[in-house]
Amino acid sequence: MIDFSQLPTTDTYDYNLPEARIAFKPLEKRDTSRLLVYNQGIINHRNFSDLPELLPGDSRLFFNETKVVMARLHAMVPEKNRLIEVFCLEAPKGKSVEQVMQSKGAATFYCLVGGARYWKSGVLNIDVDQNGFQATLQLEMLRREEGKFLIGFSWQGDLTFAEILDAAGKVPLPPYIKRDVEDSDSSRYQTVYAKQNGSVAAPTAGLHFTPEVMEKVRERGIQMCPLVLHVGGGTFLPLKADSLEKHVMHAEEMVITSATIANVLGDAEKRVAVGTTSARFLETLYWLGVKCIEGGDCTYLEQWAPYTLPQNNTLKQSMEALQAHIGEGKLYAKTSMMIIPGYRFRVIDGLITNFHQPKSTLLMLVAAVVGDDWKRIYHEALNHDYRFLSYGDSNLYWVVR
Repeated sequence: MIDFSQLPTTDTYDYNLPEARIAFKPLEKRDTSRLLVYNQGIINHRNFSDLPELLPGDSRLFFNETKVVMARLHAMVPEKNRLIEVFCLEAPKGKSVEQVMQSKGAATFYCLVGGARYWKSGVLNIDVDQNGFQATLQLEMLRREEGKFLIGFSWQGDLTFAEILDAAGKVPLPPYIKRDVEDSDSSRYQTVYAKQNGSVAAPTAGLHFTPEVMEKVRERGIQMCPLVLHVGGGTFLPLKADSLEKHVMHAEEMVITSATIANVLGDAEKRVAVGTTSARFLETLYWLGVKCIEGGDCTYLEQWAPYTLPQNNTLKQSMEALQAHIGEGKLYAKTSMMIIPGYRFRVIDGLITNFHQPKSTLLMLVAAVVGDDWKRIYHEALNHDYRFLSYGDSNLYWVVR
C-alpha cells in the first residue's frame, strides 16, 4: 500500500518553462530533432536519427499505432449568432472508441463544449464540403454529465464517423500551441505509422520517427512491436490538487491482443516504450494479468491498483493469466493507472519521450523512470536550448532500478 503522507506535493514537479522554449511548430524533417540520452546519471546530447545505434541489437521497441482523429468541430448557434467549439473526448460507456469511429450514419460521443451556455437545446448543423464530398453533420445535445456532454451525431451517406470527422473537423492541437491550425498539422501531428482511429491527442514521442529511422531499427535486429492505446484529452490536465492522492487520473482505452502479449513475453535484452502511452499500456498489461490471477475485473485498471495488488507475480505468470482470459480474440480495456515516483517498473527498461509540462502526470512518470535526476535533465535541456512539449525534442531514458 502506498503511503501518500510520504510523497512530495505536486509543487515538487514544477519548473519554469519559458514560452520561448515551447515548440509551436514541428521541424521540417521529423528525425532532425535533438535527442537527450540519460543512462545511470550520465547525460549525452544526440540527434534522433542516431536512435537505432543507441539501442541494443536484441531489444524490442513498442510503439502506439493509434491515429489522431480530427476531434475539434466548430458549429454556429443560429439563435445566438455564436460559433461554439465541440471537442470530441471519449466513447460512451459500453462502446469502444474503435466501434464508435466505425459507425455509419449516427454516433454518440462525450464531448467538451466551448460556449455551451449559448447552446441549451436544438440541433446544430455543420456543412461539410471537402474534396468533392458534401453532407450535413447534425449535432444534438443529449445530456450533461460532470462537465462533459453526450452529443448525438447524425449524417447521410456511407462514411464512418472517423471519416466524417476528417472532413468536418480540425486537428486537435494541444492548448499550449497558441496558433491557428495549419494544413501541415494534419500530417505532422500524426505518426508515420498511425493506423487505428481513436486518439484526440498524438502519442508525441512517435512524431520523431521516419520510415528511414524505422528501417535502420529493423536492420539492427530490433523488433518493432505495435500496440494500441487511444490517447484522451485528459493527458493535458495539470495536477491541480496539492497532493497526489487527490488527483483523479483520466481513463484511456487499450486494445489488447494475443500478439501484443507474445511480444511482451518474447526474449529481449531491453523493452523500450515509445512514449508515455506505450509505457502506461505495457505496465497496465502486467497489472491486468495480476487482476486475472486474483479473480478481479481484467478490463479495467484503477488509478491506485498497482500499489495495492499483490506484488510477487512474475511477468510470465501475469501475461499467461491475461492470455488465458483473452483467448484468441482481443480485449478492449481501460486504464486509469497513475505512475508516480517510487513505482517499480515490471515491463519496460527504457523510455523514449518528449519534454513535458510542469506539474503534469507525464512529468511524474518521467520522475518514476529517472528519479530526482529529472530536475537535472530538464535544467540541462533548458540550458542547451532544447525545444519542449508536443512538437519539441526528445529523450531516451533507461530505467533506474
